[in-house]
Amino acid sequence: MFKRFLSMMRSERALPIEIRLQLVDGLFYPFASLIAGALAGLWIAATVSILSNDVILETVADFIVVVAAGRIILGFIYVRGNPVNAANVNRWEFAYATGAGLFALSLGLASFLAILRVDNEPLHLMLTTTTAAYAASITGRNAGRPWIALSQLYLAAAPMCLGLILHPTSFYQIVGSALLIFMFGMTDITVSVRETIIGALNTQILNAKLARASQQQAALFDDALNNMSHGLCMFDADGALLVWNQKLLDILQHDGEGIFKGMRLEEMLNWAESDDVASRNAKLISEVRYSISSSRNRKSSVQLPDGTAIAVSRQTMENGNAVIVFEDVTEQAKAQDRIEKLAWTDELTGLMNRASFREVLKKNLNNLGSSLSLALHLIDLDNFKAVNDTLGHPVGDDLLVEVAKRIVDVVGSNGFVARLGGDEFVVIQPLMGDAANYQRLSAALVERLCMPFEISGNRINIGASIGIALAPDHGVENDVLFQRADMALYRAKANGRQNVVVFEDDLDVQMQLRRQLELDIRTAIADNQFTLAFQPIIELSSGRISALETLIRWRHPTRGWVSPAEFIPVAEETGLIIAIGRWVVQEAANVLSGLDSDVTLAINFSAVQFQDKTFPDFLEQVLRSSALPPGRIELEITETALLNETATTQDMLDRFRSIGVGVSLDDFGTGYSSLSHLRTFPFSKIKIDGSFVRDLGRDASSVAVIRAVCNIGQILGTSVVAECVETEEQLQFLARAGCTHVQGYLLGKPEPAATIGAVLSQFSPTKVSRFLAA
Repeated sequence: MFKRFLSMMRSERALPIEIRLQLVDGLFYPFASLIAGALAGLWIAATVSILSNDVILETVADFIVVVAAGRIILGFIYVRGNPVNAANVNRWEFAYATGAGLFALSLGLASFLAILRVDNEPLHLMLTTTTAAYAASITGRNAGRPWIALSQLYLAAAPMCLGLILHPTSFYQIVGSALLIFMFGMTDITVSVRETIIGALNTQILNAKLARASQQQAALFDDALNNMSHGLCMFDADGALLVWNQKLLDILQHDGEGIFKGMRLEEMLNWAESDDVASRNAKLISEVRYSISSSRNRKSSVQLPDGTAIAVSRQTMENGNAVIVFEDVTEQAKAQDRIEKLAWTDELTGLMNRASFREVLKKNLNNLGSSLSLALHLIDLDNFKAVNDTLGHPVGDDLLVEVAKRIVDVVGSNGFVARLGGDEFVVIQPLMGDAANYQRLSAALVERLCMPFEISGNRINIGASIGIALAPDHGVENDVLFQRADMALYRAKANGRQNVVVFEDDLDVQMQLRRQLELDIRTAIADNQFTLAFQPIIELSSGRISALETLIRWRHPTRGWVSPAEFIPVAEETGLIIAIGRWVVQEAANVLSGLDSDVTLAINFSAVQFQDKTFPDFLEQVLRSSALPPGRIELEITETALLNETATTQDMLDRFRSIGVGVSLDDFGTGYSSLSHLRTFPFSKIKIDGSFVRDLGRDASSVAVIRAVCNIGQILGTSVVAECVETEEQLQFLARAGCTHVQGYLLGKPEPAATIGAVLSQFSPTKVSRFLAA
């Protein structure tokens, strides 16, 4: 017992405040029992005063009255609105303990004095029974605060037991001893009751915490459920509604009136099809019914009349409960529609794109019959690149939009229009009855596209070329028909601008020949079939060879010698000229480094080679490896290469100047903006096109052009080279006109690399003097 008592006292220090508050509060409740105990004390005091004439005993009785009254007042103060809390718990516990201890002590003293000082057995009986009853009851009432209960027990019962044991009557002594044993028994009961009370309070607090946590969890679940982006409802295995959320009501556009827990599934579906939203929700409810009837979990989408898209999914759990989820996928559906539209529509113009064009063409080709044919118009804009380069891509894009509008306006309902990319458009024109109708349409398209465009304050003229292929005459398969329209377009652009060409069989032959030539060029590059020849350029003032023009030659294994005029255009169209151009520079530098001469090497530079952005780096590497001064290399660039001058072109020209190589303007007089080019870039030479030299003596305008160019060269301090000089008369005229350099068969033919050294060493300036003096 004492071990338990000590353990209990140690546990008091660790008692949670919320339990201690309840225990202290329990000291004052039930309030009626507190009042009854105080009144009983008053009754005992009055009885003692009446039945005894002992002054000391009466004094103790008066003290009982005072203490009892004080306890009653304390109890009223507590219950009238000053309850215990963490701040005052110690004060209330001490106040109660003080009153209870004084009251118990006064009862014990009264019993002790009455037994030993008053010879009145009825009074003894009343005091002992009352005190024993008080001690027994107080341990049960205040067991939650055991130190108070046991204090009351011992302060009340111990003096009484001592008085009985000290009384000379044996019976009294026996009763006193028995009550003393009973007092120790009550101590053990008090400890046990206290443990029970503490356990009950701990359980109560735990249950309260669990209840609050459950309520909080339920509130969180409710918040989560009603703030979900999906609508949800759950039914048990018997089809009774268990859970639903606000989003479900929002999706159904229902105010929620009439829905209740336990509602049967079919009842809920009928409720969702109420009069107000019946037509809107009909397809949705139908889908739910179908989903429920399915033996497997299912997910599907429904498009409602108001444009809302709802995804419905049903999931059956292991316990038989079924969850139906409604997801508003309107935005996702719109996004998917946009994605599909982008996949089949040209984003810039809104026309069909390449993918949808192929589908429509395939469908129309599949529907061809005896009375139905088809024309495929492949349209390519003229000079569109110049618009992009000079006015910028935004203006170019706006121009493409306006072009698309004009094409659609011309075609109308007579065909399908698509943009294939860049400035390439196509029209699929079904033909019925009048087969020549395609000619009128193509003519109308060219006429409309040749009209000026007003774009962002710019007046733009472009025009278009069109290639046409007919089905079934020229093919009934997508790729074949498109390829033949492309062949016709190629011929249209080769013939000049604003042309319409209908496919013919010879175009296919020419295209095959061109394709074979392209393959042969690739083989020639790989097998090193190209060689170089060098033609002297004579300085008239000294009569010496000042430069050599590098010329490429190709001897095909079966074709024999192939003219550069035949293979160079194909190499430029296919981009192979870039690889060829690099080979020419490397090979020419190797030849030049082996010559015992200070001549300059002139190398043609194609317009396509401006796309080779790393060419300047390659050129510097060649110069380093061959140990050639940069001034020994001169690149000849035609005016047509500068026609579509871009920032890239200008950057590369500036790079050539920084490297130190010369740049000459070739074929001068045949381009479109020669004077502006001479003004914006310091060319080292101006080369007069050979056509003007050949026409000397036959065309007065050629004389005027040559004299004008020579004058420009003199004014700018730039050398002027005339090519194709074949007669003494041409040479003499050029000298008189002020030409500084000449080139032609009269003074030197192209020579292979193996003999050019001998040509340089054997050439005599007197040869030039002799021709000029003749």
